[in-house]
Order: sequence, then C-alpha cells, then structure tokens
Amino acid sequence: MPAKRGSDWIPNQDAEFFTKQRSYVDRVDANKAVWGIPDADIQALKDLREEYEPLYKRVCIRQNRTSAQVSAHRACRKRYEKAWRAFHKQWVLNNRRIPISDLLTLVGREPDTKPTPKPKINEVPVVELIPIGGGWIKVTCRRETDEDRPSMHNDADVIECRYTFLPVHIKPVEGKKFYFPTPEECQYVQNSTRARFIIKCASEGVGMKFYGYFRWVNQINPANSGQWSDGLTVVIA
Repeated sequence: MPAKRGSDWIPNQDAEFFTKQRSYVDRVDANKAVWGIPDADIQALKDLREEYEPLYKRVCIRQNRTSAQVSAHRACRKRYEKAWRAFHKQWVLNNRRIPISDLLTLVGREPDTKPTPKPKINEVPVVELIPIGGGWIKVTCRRETDEDRPSMHNDADVIECRYTFLPVHIKPVEGKKFYFPTPEECQYVQNSTRARFIIKCASEGVGMKFYGYFRWVNQINPANSGQWSDGLTVVIA
C-alpha cells in the first residue's frame, strides 16, 4: 500500500521493511549509471542488505529463533535503516536525474496523474551567455526577482532557446537592409529543465556570432508560455 502523504516513507513493520528495501535497492542499482550514483555508495547499501536479509529470515521462524538472533536482527536493521536514510538524502531526494515518477515509486507513493493548472507566464528569463571554448556556450537563466542566482520559473517546465549563427562582421549589400532573424526563423532549438546548461555549437559555429532567443515554456499548455526575450548575441569561441 502506498505511503500516505506526509508519513514516514520507511515502513515500521519488519515484513514491509524487508519487501521495500529489496525493491528500493534493486531499482537504484539498476539505474545507478543514469542517475549518477557512484558504485561504492550503492554497494555499501547492498552489503548491508546481504547482512540484514538472512537475519530477518531467521527471526521469521518464531519457534526456532533465539534471543541472540532477535537482538542481532534489531541491531542490523537499525544500522541498515540509518544508512538507507542517509543514502536517500544524499543521492535520491534532490537528484534531478531521477524522474518524479521513479522518485515517488522509490518512496512508495503513487504519482498524481492530474496536472496542476499553471497560470500564464508574464516574464522573460534574464540570460547570461559565456563562451567556454570548443564551440560551447554556458547559459545561465534566472527570474527577474531572483537577483543573481540561477532559477527556473515556478510555472515553467523548460527553458526554450532558439538560435542561429551569423558572421561576426556582416557585409552590407547595396539596396538591402540586413535584419536579424525572428525566433521562428532560427534553425536550432534546445530545451532545458535546468536554469544552467550548455549549448554545444560544435565546429560550425566557432568564430561565428551566436544569436538566440529564450523563453519560459509550459509544455502542457503552450498558450501559457512566456514571451521571447530580446535577441542575445555572443561570439563563439
């Protein structure tokens, strides 16, 4: 049974604890590479599981268990639970690589399938562009109200960037007036769920000028997305 919202996510009953720790460790171990969890940290949890499970199985047979076995089981479970909570706090709770559906499964809660309505976004992101070499540009976005720290808009799912490359020095053409492209005319698109990310312009962009637009996007209801920023430029290193 899924845990109630606000209740402790680690079961108190021994049988439920046994079942949940097994599924939790197996799921994390299977996804450790994708979720960026070091082998050594998950191995420490697996080692405790190997120590704990035989002790639990012994005390399940009431007529054959001894007081020493019961004490050993309790002591091991206490150490295991402490390590489990520490591991969860360090590697799972605020791990942005773990999808919310997986996080809810790990703690034993059912995901809410009803999307929360989000209002119209009336802001544009404040964006800083820093060339870092190799055709890469470090992008830092924030809300106007968040001073100088990176931040996502609460009502946005992603930051969308549409960009193109232009010559650093544009040669004038007689009889023609040059204009910068609109967001819809930019051939490259990149979305990010984070306020700080990298745009890889590759070799074709080196020595050119990056020209891009940014906006907050509501992916469920695009009509509630924010407006595009002004065009931002930087020479690609």
